Amino acid sequence: MVLIFFSFLLASAISPFAYHLFLSISGPLSFIRFYHRLLEIILLAVVFLFRKHLGLYHWADIGFKRPVFRPLLYGIGWAIGIVGFSFVIEPEILGKIIRFPQATGSIEDSLKIFSKAAAVAIIEEVMMRGILLGVFLRSIGELPALVASAGVFSLSHFLNNQPQNYSDFHPTLGSGFRVLLEMLQPVLRLEWISIQGLILFLLGILLGVAYINGKNIWQPIGIHGGIVFLVHSQSWIEPERLLSNSKESVILSIFSAVLWIFYRKYYGKSKGKLNVFFL
Repeated sequence: MVLIFFSFLLASAISPFAYHLFLSISGPLSFIRFYHRLLEIILLAVVFLFRKHLGLYHWADIGFKRPVFRPLLYGIGWAIGIVGFSFVIEPEILGKIIRFPQATGSIEDSLKIFSKAAAVAIIEEVMMRGILLGVFLRSIGELPALVASAGVFSLSHFLNNQPQNYSDFHPTLGSGFRVLLEMLQPVLRLEWISIQGLILFLLGILLGVAYINGKNIWQPIGIHGGIVFLVHSQSWIEPERLLSNSKESVILSIFSAVLWIFYRKYYGKSKGKLNVFFL
């Protein structure tokens, strides 16, 4: 956790200087978005620099291994099952239109959503499952690692607060720390103790179980990307309602349990010596 904390502080400190430097090259851009992208780059750079200390020697240690397409397709299948089952159990998630949807978006829109879903799934799964869960697995054991990584995954989705009047936000020397403090407000206000926080936690459990199943990252990428694509590809799905519906937590619990039982039956309990790593 030390490396994560350091990355946030470093991004907050250098973001105003980096923003003005980049502004002179690229033209007008959002400081908030720039801060988030810079933070992601710093996190990845820190992980790369300390990869051996984290037990990451090869791409396979993150989960990039063969087979690729089979676990990816399995993951997409799980995503279709989760979203489809959600609509069967709770039709209100569909919003005001309770009927089979007609695609209204263009191919260009669909490609944009696909690109967004793929980027979100790959970035978050590499960070949360490939790196964080992988390190936890080698440090504290399987079940505690699964719970801890799911908790971090849930909390991370509440780090999206923005300063007031951010559209007129002109970065100064302390602007990076101002953004960081605003990002932390939902966490400090305990907004994660909610149905949405529970659903995100259970989704983290599901994705973690999928990763532990063979230490292959392609299956959680398929699940994560599939859910993001299905939820955002049609206007008839309301993401906020999906994340605030109590029945969704039951659905994710069922799918997590089924996947866990399947994993235990066909792969057995992993054994190995634990090594302590510090993030």
